[in-house]
Amino acid sequence: MGLSGQVPRRADAATKSGLLDLLDHALAAGWSLRGACRVLELPERRAFRWLHRRGHGQLADRVSGGAPVHGLLPGEAAEILSLFDEWGELDRSHRKLAHRGCYLGRVWVSPSSVRRVLHLADKHFRPLPRPGNSVRRPFPEWADYTPNSIWIYDI
Repeated sequence: MGLSGQVPRRADAATKSGLLDLLDHALAAGWSLRGACRVLELPERRAFRWLHRRGHGQLADRVSGGAPVHGLLPGEAAEILSLFDEWGELDRSHRKLAHRGCYLGRVWVSPSSVRRVLHLADKHFRPLPRPGNSVRRPFPEWADYTPNSIWIYDI
């Protein structure tokens, strides 16, 4: 039981089995399901769901996540990494790299999938080098610099 005295939402199979045994004992003694659930602080809906799952032998919770059918295959992830090694320096973007894979006919994935695979493999695009500081041209010697005056010249 939780700190508030209620049954936690994610209880292990042993806890569920123990509560269902208590529920069965109360029902055999003539209690109503609603009254027994109220005393056990177990929502009726959850009790019905657990009874149904116990009848099918699936009282334990399943592992979350499952196996998505839209997940990337290992070959696709390897192809994304090889595209990064070949074209990453030129493309410098996960979006461009995803489109390049489609153009070359090597892999058809979304840009977010490319970004995710590169992040998991700890591969990063290097930023373009910063341009150097420009040198300011000196003011022409033939022109007198005076405030509030504009000089326009063409050479």
